[in-house]
Amino acid sequence: KYFGGKAVNYGLLRRTIASNCEPAVAFSFDLWESFFDQSLPGEGTLHQAISRRLSGFTNFPPDINAVHIQLAAIRGLITGQASFSPALRGVVTNALSGFDPTQKIRFRSSSNAEDSTSFVAAGLYDSFSGCLLDDLDANTTGPCGCDATESEERGVFRAIQKVYASFYNDNAFLERLRRQIDESQVAMAVLVHTSTPDELEMANGVAQISYQPTRWGPAILTGDLVTQ
Repeated sequence: KYFGGKAVNYGLLRRTIASNCEPAVAFSFDLWESFFDQSLPGEGTLHQAISRRLSGFTNFPPDINAVHIQLAAIRGLITGQASFSPALRGVVTNALSGFDPTQKIRFRSSSNAEDSTSFVAAGLYDSFSGCLLDDLDANTTGPCGCDATESEERGVFRAIQKVYASFYNDNAFLERLRRQIDESQVAMAVLVHTSTPDELEMANGVAQISYQPTRWGPAILTGDLVTQ
């Protein structure tokens, strides 16, 4: 209830097969709430601004064009107008201090509206990579400190805000609306670990395990694996 399924289950991996999975951290819904409680000029809090823009969409299907316009505006508020306060920036950079600042870090969605048996949400939200050095080098000019081929800086706060904005991707909001999920009860936590770009990644997939006790004999354990 604090971190979402993806981060919680990665924690399970760390506790059980630590030698076979990379170290990671997770930012709970507290960071999301603190970020969205900030005030924007003429908008009230970011939470309030989003609620106003979505208040007219209660039934499915909605006016898709109107939804598209409002969600684009919301994503613009999150990535273009909102920002992390100095206090929150300190919390984040301190939490990331165990990572190599010259290596890209992956920030992955871990909402409480995904990765469950009833709401998988595959492909609805986005993950982004960020470079901690770009936020610690006391300038805002490129190139990226983790990738010299990137002409602009690609900091970790930019990455987190883009993950947050993906919560309001068109298809993500429409699917929550279709299922009548209360927007006030959902949030986005973030799982963080070292980035594994395509040339290094060995596999990519989702595993779901089912454990069924039986009255007689051993329990039945089955699993589904979707992999790339």
